[in-house]
Amino acid sequence: MNKTWFIDIDGTLVKHLDNKDIAIGAKDEVLPYAKEFVEGIKKRGDIVVLATARPEEFRGLTLRMLKKFGIEFDHILFDMGHMERVVVNDVKPEGVYDGGVRDDDIPTAYAINLTRDEGFAKVLCKDLWKKPISAKEKVFDLFDLEWFNSGVMG
Repeated sequence: MNKTWFIDIDGTLVKHLDNKDIAIGAKDEVLPYAKEFVEGIKKRGDIVVLATARPEEFRGLTLRMLKKFGIEFDHILFDMGHMERVVVNDVKPEGVYDGGVRDDDIPTAYAINLTRDEGFAKVLCKDLWKKPISAKEKVFDLFDLEWFNSGVMG
């Protein structure tokens, strides 16, 4: 089953810049393992939606920057605000999408909160890929680790 990933840009994929800095042409800097993280998602066939507080007027600059860094995505949303983002989705009942293989309901919304400007290095360390101990950590079960274990992450 394909998943849809909503990913922020500033402070998550690239070093955080204020709109003033973007407007004057401050240099963007890709964060550690950001490209590899998105590549892993795309290789699975999942959908990547970038959601950014950057105003629509920065669309051209942002698209050029993402292309320069080789960050692929399916959709991009601008003007998404600077505060919390909430994803609301339904829980899929047991057996609905897997022909009865699972014997429990399937939650369909998770969150990863990264420390600003640290990138994905901590997210992609092997210790975090152990069996999740809470719903918050369930997101780590979402990845197929084949790309990770194949040496993509060094």
